[in-house]
Amino acid sequence: MYHFIVNLNSRTGKAKKIWEDLRLVLEERQVPYILHETKYAGHAISISRRLVKNEEAPVKIIVLGGDGTFNEVINGAREFDKIELGYIPTGSGNDLARGLKLPADPLENLNRILDSKDYIHMDLGCLSWDDGESKKYFAVSTGVGVDADVCRLALSSTLKKVLNKIGLGKLTYAILTIRSLFASPVMNAHIVADGKDYGIKDKVLFTAIMNHATEGGGVPMSPQADAFDGKLSMCCISGVGKFKALTLFPSLLGAKHTNLDAYLGVDFKEADIVLKTPFVWHTDGEMCSYNTQMHIECLPGAIKLMK
Repeated sequence: MYHFIVNLNSRTGKAKKIWEDLRLVLEERQVPYILHETKYAGHAISISRRLVKNEEAPVKIIVLGGDGTFNEVINGAREFDKIELGYIPTGSGNDLARGLKLPADPLENLNRILDSKDYIHMDLGCLSWDDGESKKYFAVSTGVGVDADVCRLALSSTLKKVLNKIGLGKLTYAILTIRSLFASPVMNAHIVADGKDYGIKDKVLFTAIMNHATEGGGVPMSPQADAFDGKLSMCCISGVGKFKALTLFPSLLGAKHTNLDAYLGVDFKEADIVLKTPFVWHTDGEMCSYNTQMHIECLPGAIKLMK
């Protein structure tokens, strides 16, 4: 039995038509399944939590939605040894699909999952605070600074909805990045990774912690990131003023930022980041906390994905 957790509002509502096409294939192939349609933000969390609690393991869950929907599913399930996941991307950013090199065609993805005879074990990241009492898991990335603030703005942006409808959704992040850059206060961060102290970084533009190479719809924050190596990859840009920061974005988009003096890149298993003042943090593009002290760790091979 497959459980489909479906966000019909993803891709500005186009996911509804995608699901209808996939449903016909499921019926044609006589595949047993149950549909769980998400009705509101956070609904996939409660759905996956209920499935893990009430269904006999392993629970086969296929997620149809964007990176945010997949994030909700893993944060609801939490008991990762009890689930087997499939993913059919229908979001606007689709960085998880990009990292996994999934085909763009939803039907091809469905058939790939149904015909799967094997699994891959993908690393997950875990962001925790309040001495570990609070935590969020992430499949793609977490971070603080401009990129996290852009995620916050995008969640309620009418601009994103308009641009998505005309196929220009990626422009949302570029426009909101400029807005956030000049509106956000200066951030200082003390970084320690795998026991090595990297000191206090001043004028931090952002600190992104990557499981996959890209976030924000294909921005290669950490080109070397590998979600199957048991480590996370940090990309910190600091020591630059706001106007100069604008000149750095072409380098970032072209993955040339790793040669800049402003860049700190670290691959690690565990890290601590302490901020002077609270800033917004995100996990997979979903705003999760305003905080000053965060612990980040890699959970090697935590997620079992249907190949």
